[in-house]
Amino acid sequence: MLFFLLIAIVPIAALVSILLFVSGDSQRGKADARVAAGVQTAVAIYNERTGDATGRARRLGGSPELATALRSGRATELRALTRRVSEEPGVVSVQVLDNAGRPTAAAGSPDAVAYAKVGLTEQARPVGALRLSTTTAEEYAAQVHRLTNQQVVLRRAGATLAATVPAPSETLEPDQTADLTTGDASYRAHATTLDQDDGLTLVMLGPPKSGGVLGIGRPALAILIWFLVAAVFLAWALARTLTRLHRRVAEQAITDPLTGLWNRRHMAETLEREVLRARRFGHPISLIILDVDDFKKINDQEGHLQGDLVLEKVADEVRDATRTIDVAARYGGDELAVVLVETDREGALILGERLADRMRGTEVPLRDGGKMGVTISLGVATIPDSAEDLEGLVDAADRALLRAKRAGKNQIRAAPATRPGTAREEEPRRRGFRRHAPERRP
Repeated sequence: MLFFLLIAIVPIAALVSILLFVSGDSQRGKADARVAAGVQTAVAIYNERTGDATGRARRLGGSPELATALRSGRATELRALTRRVSEEPGVVSVQVLDNAGRPTAAAGSPDAVAYAKVGLTEQARPVGALRLSTTTAEEYAAQVHRLTNQQVVLRRAGATLAATVPAPSETLEPDQTADLTTGDASYRAHATTLDQDDGLTLVMLGPPKSGGVLGIGRPALAILIWFLVAAVFLAWALARTLTRLHRRVAEQAITDPLTGLWNRRHMAETLEREVLRARRFGHPISLIILDVDDFKKINDQEGHLQGDLVLEKVADEVRDATRTIDVAARYGGDELAVVLVETDREGALILGERLADRMRGTEVPLRDGGKMGVTISLGVATIPDSAEDLEGLVDAADRALLRAKRAGKNQIRAAPATRPGTAREEEPRRRGFRRHAPERRP
């Protein structure tokens, strides 16, 4: 009997105890996931409400009545106009601002949220801005609560505008996740900024916690404690083993922490597998290697933090432009790579052009104000057109990128075709060519 206890009951009790401790983190992780999903829904609803207000704001901004009131320079006419508009169905609040952002006339609910903002001009000169809202804080909070089944607290400049539960006394910083207590319930909560200019913050409260310690009842906990007394040393040894395994898994993470793309190790494994599959079944596979033009100059002139912002923006554009079956990864430094399965040479060039065009039309905010333009250079290679194996594919794409850089940057080059009947090389594609240089725009 004692032997059975030592080799069976005690180890099982130790394992159960560890699983219960781990379940605490697991429950918290699940709660965080639910709260994060609720936050995404809340942000989407807020953007939708802002979009609804934008149409009305643009119509009012272009109306002759507003233009006449602005030209008159009389605040009484502006106040009368905003008061009349705020009383129209669907309009909650209207504000007219001067060029310094100070309100010259305002009417409507002070609890309005999801403001749309449009600039006002007269004879091509800016004369201020118009802010219009079609949503109250109560309406927004109620909709988010209905769609997410989670509790919501809306705050502006520290003051509570609306809440579906008694507002907690604790205050979370933006992007902070923590446990909060309100009333008689405890929640897993996350705070996010909905509108930086308006000082509007959303606190999403997950499902209330319940149950005893670690989510089990008191009788079961009392029984478990007796087993834990006997199994403490075994549990400690097993916990150390699990901790080492967890650390090893964490070190082998397959995503790049800066860009959120796959890291080079994962890309290399995927590329090797897909090249073998493509050669076996006679399917094409393409590789695009790209980097940011004058990236060293950006780091030298604007700082490495600005360089990180540029890389994040380029990664976002790559992620948005590629398919779910493609593998976009950070290749190294400022170089990114995209593995395009089942994609021939022309398809890869089309995607490369799309990426180059998107970056030409993209501006990256500068950390100290203003914006900067960013361009990229790309090299394309394809199996079987310009390479026969994995090493040849990578080398061909790398050499094509080098030719694009030497030819003036801000363009795409394809590796020379080696298969009979295929064009030797694509001409550089530079629609909307713009020399890259960090430049500040007000």
